[in-house]
Amino acid sequence: MFSTLSSYIYFPALVPMANDLGVSISLINLTVTSYLIVAGIAPAFMGDIADQGGRRPAYILMFILVAASNVGLALQNSYAALFVLRMVQSAGASGSYGAAYGIIADITTVAERGSFVGSLILLFVLHDPGINNTNAALSFGPVIAGVLAQKLGWRWIFWFLVIMTGSYLVIIILLMPETQRKVVGNGSIPPRGIHKSFFETLSRKRRCRGENNDGHVETRIAQPADTKKARRCHIPNPFTCIPMLFVKGNLVVILIGSITYAVKMTLQTSLAAQCIEIYDLDYLQAGLIYLPSGVGGALASYTTGKFLDRNIKKYSAKAGREEYKKGEDISDFPIERARFVGIYTLIVVSSVGSAAYGVSLNERTHLAVPLVLQFLTGAATSSIFTLCGTLLTDLNPNASATVQASYNLVRCLGAGAAIAAQQPLADAAGSGWCFGVFAIIMLVALPLSMLIEKRGLEWRRAKALKDSRLMDYAQKGAWARDALRNAISALSSTSSSSILAVRDVINSNEEGGDPLDLVPPDKLEYLLELVQALFNARFIAGCYNIAVLLTIAAFAILHWRESRNDRRKWMARIKGRNSDSAQKTAARTTKTTQTSSSPASSSRSSPGTSTPTGGYWKDNLVDLERSPLLLGRTSSLTINSTHLDRKPSLANTISSWLARQPPPIPIVNRTLPSNGTSLFIVLWISLNAFFQMLLIPLRWDFFFVFGDKMGFMFIVNLPLLYLLSAKNQPLRLLTGYSYEALNIFHRRVGEMMCFMALVHFVSMVTWQFVLAEDWMLASKSAWAYFTHPLILNGLGAFASYELLYFTSLGSFRQRWYELFLASHVLLQMAALVFLWFHFYTSRPYVTLSLLIFVLDRLVWRLRFKRATVTADIEVLEDGQTYLLSADWDIIPSAQSQPSQRQPWWKFNLSNRSILNGWNPTDHVFLTVPSLGGSHALQAHPFTIASAAPVVTSAEQQPTHAWFNLLIRSYSGFTSDLLRHAQAGHTRVAVQLDGPYGSSHALDMLRASGSAILVAGGSGIAVTFPLVWALLQRPEEVLSDGEDDDLDDDNEEEEEEEDKIVKSGRPLTRQKQRVHMLWVTHSRSHRNWIPQEQFDELVALGLDLVIPEPTEEAGRPDVAGIVKGWILDAASDGLESAVVASGPDGLNRTVRNTCADVIGEGLDVRIAVEKFGW
Repeated sequence: MFSTLSSYIYFPALVPMANDLGVSISLINLTVTSYLIVAGIAPAFMGDIADQGGRRPAYILMFILVAASNVGLALQNSYAALFVLRMVQSAGASGSYGAAYGIIADITTVAERGSFVGSLILLFVLHDPGINNTNAALSFGPVIAGVLAQKLGWRWIFWFLVIMTGSYLVIIILLMPETQRKVVGNGSIPPRGIHKSFFETLSRKRRCRGENNDGHVETRIAQPADTKKARRCHIPNPFTCIPMLFVKGNLVVILIGSITYAVKMTLQTSLAAQCIEIYDLDYLQAGLIYLPSGVGGALASYTTGKFLDRNIKKYSAKAGREEYKKGEDISDFPIERARFVGIYTLIVVSSVGSAAYGVSLNERTHLAVPLVLQFLTGAATSSIFTLCGTLLTDLNPNASATVQASYNLVRCLGAGAAIAAQQPLADAAGSGWCFGVFAIIMLVALPLSMLIEKRGLEWRRAKALKDSRLMDYAQKGAWARDALRNAISALSSTSSSSILAVRDVINSNEEGGDPLDLVPPDKLEYLLELVQALFNARFIAGCYNIAVLLTIAAFAILHWRESRNDRRKWMARIKGRNSDSAQKTAARTTKTTQTSSSPASSSRSSPGTSTPTGGYWKDNLVDLERSPLLLGRTSSLTINSTHLDRKPSLANTISSWLARQPPPIPIVNRTLPSNGTSLFIVLWISLNAFFQMLLIPLRWDFFFVFGDKMGFMFIVNLPLLYLLSAKNQPLRLLTGYSYEALNIFHRRVGEMMCFMALVHFVSMVTWQFVLAEDWMLASKSAWAYFTHPLILNGLGAFASYELLYFTSLGSFRQRWYELFLASHVLLQMAALVFLWFHFYTSRPYVTLSLLIFVLDRLVWRLRFKRATVTADIEVLEDGQTYLLSADWDIIPSAQSQPSQRQPWWKFNLSNRSILNGWNPTDHVFLTVPSLGGSHALQAHPFTIASAAPVVTSAEQQPTHAWFNLLIRSYSGFTSDLLRHAQAGHTRVAVQLDGPYGSSHALDMLRASGSAILVAGGSGIAVTFPLVWALLQRPEEVLSDGEDDDLDDDNEEEEEEEDKIVKSGRPLTRQKQRVHMLWVTHSRSHRNWIPQEQFDELVALGLDLVIPEPTEEAGRPDVAGIVKGWILDAASDGLESAVVASGPDGLNRTVRNTCADVIGEGLDVRIAVEKFGW
């Protein structure tokens, strides 16, 4: 009851809470979604505690969490606290529903279970974890909340819950008995400790005193051994609910209930907010409108329970049985047909009622119409919940709470997704179509119901036959011998001395060499479970790469969609179509700004980047070049963004948070990535933890399975690790991210794998010397264990990968980069060899990893990608920076010919090296053999600082390439090359491996109406080629095929423009705005790019800002400049795209500035490009 009460009592207070906390309704709705998500996960813990550790401890824990969270909710004053405490509240309340089903399974038979479940749903109903709504709670909770919110304020809703849950907690501690049969049996085993209520303690003391007075004890309650066995300590395992979903009957029933629940939750969530808006209700009235649904559900659930009991008697009579007793086998009884009588009618009523409800809101009918429809849908859905809940308990009487946790997981996640999609869908299509879609989804339950009725009995019989065969096989004793003989080859890589000893016995030709001779007879069953658990664990771990492939496929689809949209926007703008917004401001004027300091900082604007006049908020705009913006000063660029009339949505808030980059970690000063990147890494770690813990028995005598699976999880991650490190990989084509962008993920994968190796090593040693029983050990000697060849190979692999980790740390790479490169190759090869001999089942993964490594390093990079050219070295003014330049005639290739464009799926080897050209933001690996020594074998990455070769006409390919690398001297290779040039060797032969990179930044900038590039120091090597590519004449970069595609893709835009012209409104065109900010440290750095090249770009339309050097004037107000450009574009309906390349502090400033404006509701995209390694 409290699970539903905690969820539904919340709904009438959504609006006042949003007003008091200063957030939108969408953000408050997000707390409902988070409640449901936690409600789907938390019962996995609570259900396992209730099924294995007892019902009473589970209830005490749950109500403590609920009471404490309600106190916090009543006192909190921030949205963050509300969000977190609602999840804690859900964690406590959600498990009560599943535990209640467990109690019903403990005390009822199949014949009477329906009435109990109906009564449960009457009071406790299915709104478990935020999903268990009791119909009583559903009916009266919102009414109570409405009264409290109206009279005392919304905080008293949570004080009311504190009083209710606190009182019930006292009742549980005083009176609630333990019913779990694993703890108290059939009642003959006396409860102890927390399992014993205060009332039982007093009554037992009184009985003992009476027995002592009589001088004898009449009954024997339980044997001490039985009591000890019943109270064996259990570690809750939340993953035990997952296997329940792989049982066919369970899965079908859970899907039916989950679909129904998702539809019901969309109706309930929308009720208060929609009716307050449409019918102008107050908070009390908003609470009262939940009564029809609750009353209908309460009546239907109770009636359905009685109806289920009657059906059981009816079908039992047909089967020739009068009554089912507790624990009696129902494998030959059609329980699915008996429970699902009438479900088709209920599904149709729910579907039609949902669609009609949406139409009634859309048409703004009388309030009585949606309330009557709520009554009908509430009655129908509650009946379906009763049917599904009862059938699940029938199918899983010994794990009823656990299967309810599986149910909660699926339905809560489904309901959370439905609620999150409801408001955007209603805004886009209207309430009628929104609930029409949910009505269609509801009809999916019809074929599922037919399937379970037709095949349910067949599935149960097949499962029972399989289980009986396993039991017979086990009882004959042959299983152990066969299992051991067949498992040794698969498990021979395991570092358990018992398995090694068994292998040695089997391999010996001695007479009587039977592996069972090593196993005590009373341990045979345990050994079978151990071997089976090992096989299950390895099978689950082997499925990990399927999840990886599905993730890559999802990113590939998103990348294809984004790339297609970007290209359409770019080409539409080139052809003069308005792809950013409906109409831009018509009035345009030309502005010309003058130089503020030196000629190198000249900045001008062409007519294409002119700024419109007349906007109220634009009166505060200032000339950026005439107003130096220094660190510590308030920016004079103040723009009133409220006039943009953009209201941030939930999507804007989430996108803003994902784009934001937190400050470095204190003390260690480690730079953190954006929140979006961190979230993805956390999700990946969670995926590994999920596969690691799935189907693992959390018992100390099965600890070996945990350690072995951890080693196997290390193995299945190997191909991903080597794929991410490869320079030539399919991930760039599939996801749009080149290897350098994925480098942070590569490092996290490597770090996690090193941690896995460490845990595997510690687990195996702990098992060998602490946990394993004597009969499992071939030898207790540490020397014999650590000198075994299998263990030695494992130690070699472990040491190799741990050394790889330490030599890959940033501090090590910066000091000894050359040593890092050499050790990285040698240690990887050594680790793969050790793994090959250590872990037999690792060999397919080792082979695949080695294949990736060899193809990337030797075949592709040395044979296809490497080219030798002669380059000139020019030391620049500062003496620490030099320019490496070369030029050559472009080698013709099919891919570089616009007229010979090939489909993306055709792989072309002809465009294989730097001699065929490159793209903006690409980089190469540089080797200078003339330096001698180790430098002749080393390759160092540098971003190409010169503009990419461009097509001179639609009929020709680029004919000549001008190649520049801007290199700053630090230590090692760069300082040696600088000294080599200063010694007079200004012309050297160099080897170039590349190009490598991604077109993501360029595609994003081309698709935007306003392109903003921010460079810090040598980051100009990234932004300069991008600006050059953006400002080329459109006809120079479009092919005939692309032009045809453009004509096909933009028919809709042309039709829209025709409508605008016919309406008499002016149709304006606008050239893309291109802005670039270059922050330099000293004045000499401005000579890195020739002044004439900047002049040419400014003439083409670049709005260039180069503030005074930071060593003279301090840091400029980068945030103010970037935000000003974004707001200027937004005022004209243009989407901005921002690319930053510079030091970490500059990149973080730009990223967070973009995150701020995204949070304000503006359309901004941000990319940070790497320019140094």
